[in-house]
Amino acid sequence: MSTLTANVFAPLDDLDPATPGDPFVRLRYSYGQLLGAEDFTTEQRYFLLRSRLHNAALHGFGTVWGLKVGSQESETALTLTCEPGLAIDPLGREVHIPQKVCLDIAGLAATPFWGDLSAPPPATPASDAVDTRRRVYVVLRYRACLTEQVPAITQPCSGADAGLSPSRVQDGYRLCLEAKAPDLTGLPIRDIVTRANPAGDLRTRLLDQLIDPTAPPPARLWSGADDAPLLLAVLDLEPVGNPVERVRLSGAIDNSVRALLPAVQTVANLALGIHLEAGGGTPRFQAGGLHAHPGDGADLGHMLIDVGTTRPVLPASIAGPSIRVLRFDEPTKAWVSLPILVQTPTATGLSLTVDGGEWADGTIYQVCLAGTGPNALLDIDGKPLAGATGEVLPPGTGRDASLFATHPTTA
Repeated sequence: MSTLTANVFAPLDDLDPATPGDPFVRLRYSYGQLLGAEDFTTEQRYFLLRSRLHNAALHGFGTVWGLKVGSQESETALTLTCEPGLAIDPLGREVHIPQKVCLDIAGLAATPFWGDLSAPPPATPASDAVDTRRRVYVVLRYRACLTEQVPAITQPCSGADAGLSPSRVQDGYRLCLEAKAPDLTGLPIRDIVTRANPAGDLRTRLLDQLIDPTAPPPARLWSGADDAPLLLAVLDLEPVGNPVERVRLSGAIDNSVRALLPAVQTVANLALGIHLEAGGGTPRFQAGGLHAHPGDGADLGHMLIDVGTTRPVLPASIAGPSIRVLRFDEPTKAWVSLPILVQTPTATGLSLTVDGGEWADGTIYQVCLAGTGPNALLDIDGKPLAGATGEVLPPGTGRDASLFATHPTTA
């Protein structure tokens, strides 16, 4: 039998069909169990609300990508635009704009909404002139719609339209111009940088943040109170003509006021200064690994030290001040600088011959390599030494490295 469908949208203003619900209760099935519409709704709510809980509690809220607010302006017209994109609101709901949105606002001054707007904060120093500009906030909200009506069993004496029932819930959006910035009070948002008198220790600060009993309860995420606006941009408008014929932009549209929600991958790349998408590419030029042993033959009475590097060293960058070897003198409790007689690049790093006699077992020594300044060591591609193995530096950055070891090497 064919199914009659109709693409009729019924907005659910101020109503989230997934709430109220409980992300901690799911169905248990048994053989021969009688299931109804509410059971299937509960099944969907369990997974949907848990996904929202995960988004809000572990990721936060803001623009994930896109949603840039721009404008198209001519002598007679002004159109606001919003690019496609994705955001997550403070209740963990994904808000998707699938295509570019345009809104003609040239005649905004002729609407009652213009009277609700306020002038932007005065410039410094404040001017005595009357400011005719008005500030507008571009706000994005989650919105759900019911669609695709299908035949349904009706109650006796039902109306003519009762024979159809929407079979789909479509996650949508509502993009609005508003007179005031969104108020996020009461939403389960935790911002550690706004806490008063934070303790110096990072773990203590995190502990205080996570166990704070005054924080909004997470049940706000599934209790049904669904207003969670996202501020995208702020713009100032000024009227043109007397009487007013249209409005025009005053200054640039400010997209920087929005909350940002970068991917974990992006945060890791920024924090570590390296790309984590793949393991390929040229390794960073860093130093790591020391091995010292007494010389023989022509080097008898000297110590030979092998220094490991992740990339071959450029021979022309090796100079006297670029490498230093120090030995800890136990009787004087001081570091003693040792003369370097020979310093030779190898396929795996550097080979150093130092004066100062053979070392007793347990001698502590260090090799200092320059990665900055006029004596920085370079690899064969001209990149500076980026510290010791395991250090994380932004690309193109050099850093000195000090490697410590005890003779003889046990590892």
